[in-house]
Amino acid sequence: MIAFSSNEPRDVAPYLASLTRFCASGNLVAGWDKRPGGNHPDGWGVAWRSGDEVRMVKSGNPAASDPLLSGMSAVTDRFIGHVRYASNPETVCAANSHPFQAMGVTLAHNGTFYGKIGAEGDARKVSDTVVFLELLEDRWTERTLAGLSETLRGILSDHELVGAYSAANLLIAAGNEIFAFRRFQRNGEYYTLYLKSGDGLAVVASEPLDSDAGWRLLADGELVELSPGAPRSVLPTVPA
Repeated sequence: MIAFSSNEPRDVAPYLASLTRFCASGNLVAGWDKRPGGNHPDGWGVAWRSGDEVRMVKSGNPAASDPLLSGMSAVTDRFIGHVRYASNPETVCAANSHPFQAMGVTLAHNGTFYGKIGAEGDARKVSDTVVFLELLEDRWTERTLAGLSETLRGILSDHELVGAYSAANLLIAAGNEIFAFRRFQRNGEYYTLYLKSGDGLAVVASEPLDSDAGWRLLADGELVELSPGAPRSVLPTVPA
C-alpha cells in the first residue's frame, strides 16, 4: 500500500512504479510462499484527487504486467495505491481490488476481518473490507483525527464484529485528509507501514520506497494524519 499527501500536485508515476515493484517482489516473509505472477499479483487499484472529485482505477490483473497501470498518468496532491495478495484467489477481479469507496470515504486495507463483518461479506459475496468501510463511514461522524481514532477503537474492540482479525492496516481518504493506520494481531513483520515526511510531502507505504534514512515504521496501533510535511499521530487503545 502507498499513500501521499502533498502541498503541491505531483506526478504519480514514481508511486505507480513502486506498486509494480510491490506486486513483483513485495514483502515476502517467512511462511509466505512466492506466487506465480509475483508476490502480490491479485489485482491493484489507485485513487487520486482531481479537482473536487476522487478518481479511481482498479484491475484484477497483476500490477507488474498490466498495461492499464503502465499506461496511466496523473498529477495530484492526494493519492492512494494498493496491490493485493488475496486470501481467496477465487475472488480476484477488479471489483474486489482495493481501494473501495462509500459516501465520500475511500479505503484500502491489508488484512482480513472475521466475525460479523466477515460473515456479512461472505453472505453478500463482497470483500470483508467493503463491509468494514460501510460501518466505518456510518460511525465516523466527526471527520477528524480524534474522531477517526475513537471510531476505529470502537469497531476493533468489538470481537463479535471483527473476530480474530489478522490486521487492520488502513489507508483512509475523506475530504482533504488522508489517514494511515497500522494494527496487527499476527505476522507483524508482514503487516508493516512506514512513514516519511518533509518538504511539503507526507508518504506512507508498506515498505520504504527508497534508501532514505527518513523512513520510520509506524507503531502497532498508530494512526497518522498525513498533513503535508507535518503529520500528526495518535495511539488509540485497541485491545488485542
